[in-house]
Amino acid sequence: MKLIAILLAAATGAIAAKAAPIPIEQFFQKPQMTGASISPDGRHVVLRLQSPAGRSMLKVLDADSHAQNVVAAYRNADVETFFWLNDQRLAYTVINVDHGGDIGQTGLYAVDRDGKAFTVLSPTIVPQRSFADSDYANNAYLARPTVNGFPPRKGDVMFAVARFPDYEVLMRLNTRSGGRPLDVRAPRGTHRWLVDADGEVRVAVARRRGMDIVYHRADDSWREVASFDPLSPQAFQPKLYVNGQLYVQAYSGNDEASIYRFDLEKKALDAKPLIIVPGYDADGYFQISDSKMLGFRVNTDSENTVWFDDGMKAMQQEVDALLPATINTLSYGGHSETPFVLVDAHSDVQDHIYLLYNRDTKKLLRLGDAHPDLKPEQMAPMAMQRYPARDGLRIPIYFTVPEPAVKRPRPTVVLVGDPQWKRSASWAWNEEVQFLASRGYVVLQPQPRGTGGFGRAFEAAGDKQWGRAIQDDLADAVKWSVAQGYTDPARVCIAGTGYGGYAAMMGLIRDPALFKCGISWSGMTDLGAMFERDWKDVAEERGLAQLAARVGDPKLDAAQFRATSPLHNAARITQPVLLAYGKEDARVPFHEGRKFRDALKATNQQVEWLEYTPNVEDWKTQANRIDLWRHIEAFLAKHIGP
Repeated sequence: MKLIAILLAAATGAIAAKAAPIPIEQFFQKPQMTGASISPDGRHVVLRLQSPAGRSMLKVLDADSHAQNVVAAYRNADVETFFWLNDQRLAYTVINVDHGGDIGQTGLYAVDRDGKAFTVLSPTIVPQRSFADSDYANNAYLARPTVNGFPPRKGDVMFAVARFPDYEVLMRLNTRSGGRPLDVRAPRGTHRWLVDADGEVRVAVARRRGMDIVYHRADDSWREVASFDPLSPQAFQPKLYVNGQLYVQAYSGNDEASIYRFDLEKKALDAKPLIIVPGYDADGYFQISDSKMLGFRVNTDSENTVWFDDGMKAMQQEVDALLPATINTLSYGGHSETPFVLVDAHSDVQDHIYLLYNRDTKKLLRLGDAHPDLKPEQMAPMAMQRYPARDGLRIPIYFTVPEPAVKRPRPTVVLVGDPQWKRSASWAWNEEVQFLASRGYVVLQPQPRGTGGFGRAFEAAGDKQWGRAIQDDLADAVKWSVAQGYTDPARVCIAGTGYGGYAAMMGLIRDPALFKCGISWSGMTDLGAMFERDWKDVAEERGLAQLAARVGDPKLDAAQFRATSPLHNAARITQPVLLAYGKEDARVPFHEGRKFRDALKATNQQVEWLEYTPNVEDWKTQANRIDLWRHIEAFLAKHIGP
């Protein structure tokens, strides 16, 4: 009933807004509030929001008095991740650092909730990104745990892996003194770990010679309890260590991963899973207090929470009754001394709203919105289904249809995500999707074979299928949408960034009758070149091995790489193309984009080229991203009609 109500409301709003499209800036400008986290004692909430200088800052709110205090705000940097170390202290990272301001470099920092005792902890590795990426593009606005398991609440400490040229070491950082980190003496090569409720590291996962080895420390010595190839069916991921029990995500002979208890004495999984999610891997994390597990937050077609705790289950029902049109994610202090619960409310037509719920008074206090100027009734509804590929494999797809009450074939954009092996859509508000829908386009977001989260067989079906069976899945999504009556087959464009840009160009090559035009920003063009880059945001030994398993071996599969690389097949592209690359892009070097442009222009006169140079003003105003999407809007209107 709730979904039907949303669909009807959105349809009515879309028709009303038809004469006056929402300005592009309202979709792509920096969101007003982009995250929140409640302190372990429930007395304070830290909010990430836009500062007067146009940067992301942190402000701490007293849950009882509502007094507010800015604790991290910089003219030349944005706050990215943030989390409570304990009731008094916060840790956070900064990105988008411009020289000559109040902060020196991207890094990890700590500060007390009153803004005092600021400490520099460590420089951090900046993930590779495109000039057109949003800092919040994945919709992960609610501050999530940085690692699975309990945080080390005792003292002002946290754990982190220190990387050296030839090895990695798990270290304990004192976030107040900022002194020399202490070696935890975990097994060599540890890259994942779990902390118990007392703040001690009890489980460690180390990578050695391509194998993951799981260790358990019951007293003062480490004992190996499992060893496996991380890509094998026997692999599992430790999720929580509580009361001497280890809980993991594992397949245990099944196609879909579930949550199991791992018997540390028998060194084996229990026969019966704790959590199973039909049709999906149980991909998520535990909701915990300071001493026990309260529930599990799982990603199905959207994010949902399975509560074990009766009190939390009752609170969820209370909040859902007050906010019936949204998914409501609750966060409760680990040893809360107050009646306050943090609520993150969102849906397909509503970007994130942050509220504070008082379980005694049953009242909600609205803390802020990501996009207060965009109304749900102006947005288009999203739905999720699975369609049959040509070989019978069922492919998940998210699709957004403007004015769904008026069913007719419409121009359509196939929006392909990046990276290929991760889910690129969820039943949630998305600025790119909603902007396209506001201009009258149906938006298809297929999750083709090889995408994680839908079972092991589905993921493995995509191995070495870039430009092949994966590409067929994207084409079959269009054919499905045509059959449903959503898509006009004469007006379809394919678009994306990173892998999505690669898929857009391969779509033009493989299915020229289906796709009338293609758009690629920061798109990959040469599969072989992917393995020649400095992948500094992954541990090379782990990341590149998995990349080869998914995409192929640059030496053994060289012929396939050439046959499925847009650069080497540019002469086959005859449709209109829009290309955009950033001069300082880390994801795909600018020169690769320019090389592909030159190859295209040699035989195709319908190539539009855009190049961008990021700067400090762009980080604040999103000027480059807005300019790109203004060009995309004009390109689509010209080639498949508004």
